[in-house]
Amino acid sequence: MNATTIVCLLTTLFICSGLDSQILSSNSSIITITNGGVLHSNGGMRLDNSSELTNNGDLTITKNSTLPESGNFHFLNNSEVTGNGTYNIEQNWINDAIFEGDNSLVILYGNTQQFIISNNSTITEFNNLSLTGNGTGVNRRKTLLNVDAYCGANGTLNLNNRELHTSVNSFYVMNNAANAIQHINAFGNEGFVSSLNPGFLYRSTNTNSIFLFPVGSSDGTLRFRPVTILPENSTANEYAVRFNNYSADLDTYLLTQKEEDIENANNLYYHSIERTSGVSASSIRIHYLPSPDGEWNGMANWDSSQDLWVNMGETASDVIPNYSYLEKADWAFENNFLPYLLINVSEDLTIPNVFTPDNDGINDLFQVTSKGLTEFNLTIVNRWGNVVYESTNSDSGWDGTYNGVQCSDGTYFYILNAKSKTKEYKKHGHLTLIGN
Repeated sequence: MNATTIVCLLTTLFICSGLDSQILSSNSSIITITNGGVLHSNGGMRLDNSSELTNNGDLTITKNSTLPESGNFHFLNNSEVTGNGTYNIEQNWINDAIFEGDNSLVILYGNTQQFIISNNSTITEFNNLSLTGNGTGVNRRKTLLNVDAYCGANGTLNLNNRELHTSVNSFYVMNNAANAIQHINAFGNEGFVSSLNPGFLYRSTNTNSIFLFPVGSSDGTLRFRPVTILPENSTANEYAVRFNNYSADLDTYLLTQKEEDIENANNLYYHSIERTSGVSASSIRIHYLPSPDGEWNGMANWDSSQDLWVNMGETASDVIPNYSYLEKADWAFENNFLPYLLINVSEDLTIPNVFTPDNDGINDLFQVTSKGLTEFNLTIVNRWGNVVYESTNSDSGWDGTYNGVQCSDGTYFYILNAKSKTKEYKKHGHLTLIGN
């Protein structure tokens, strides 16, 4: 039918074959799409005044119309949508009533920006949600507008190569299977989830498996910068991740406020990561592109009790195709503060081989220098193996004396055992003392 509006006045309308229209409007009607049945609205669909739609077949809504709700699926005023069928929606999903996801599949397939909306703060819990289309730029987005959304305990989120933009809202994946989020991983064309503060991508876990958070952003420079989390055990946890596509300075986590051993920090972006429930320690991997992101050898977490960036300690790095990552194992979220950065840690020791303790104020001490040492033990012996100096203080140095008496010129030997948060040092060598 090609009428502008089809109004369902019957108590029950069974549809088992195609029906074309511009706006399919249901007012207090009961609509059933049986298994194998197809309902096609070539313009939009609106369920009003306690209408009921049971979809066990295939519902397709296209937007070949200039009408205000072209391509939209809108249900309101106590209307109810149930069933195990497929919903193919070319424009907006507007839920102001009741949606039971059951075992259904919702496909948002439009080539222009699509919105998941509620005018009365009704949260949609999808079962399976799939994002497709050919739009580029902002038209690649499927956007949450003024409302959160979920995939249920048995459902999956398939991003394909689209951007799920939660804006300041959050998307929750309640299925605790590691593969509950799927996406195309073609380099430069990845599917991802983007969020603005305070929005997040949430995932539930209860297995010792790697859980992918395919986060990124198209605000400004397009970046895909995923995080993977490996819980240390199979207890129930929930994690939230957001990629912030700007400098942490803008959120007052000042890059200049950092521990001494942090040489520099990435000013392009940072991540927000939180364990929102559970107690499991986890391994965290932050993925990045060496070009243009730069090379990094550590990760830092913002400690609000000190108002500074703190080196997270021992990390390991590795490379996957195109992307590198840094990993912090056995992270207990003891601070439980959100911001994380990639950093470079200054670790190189400077050990002089000559010093002149002649009290002229120049090179009078033999002193090992390095930033951020957490353990330090230095022993100096003479040529006969007698200890002439020992120290566990990295800020002190040997002035060339033993028991207050100046040692003779010549060669001495040092043994150094030290640790930083990221490395262990075992050094030995010789030094030359040149006195008066």
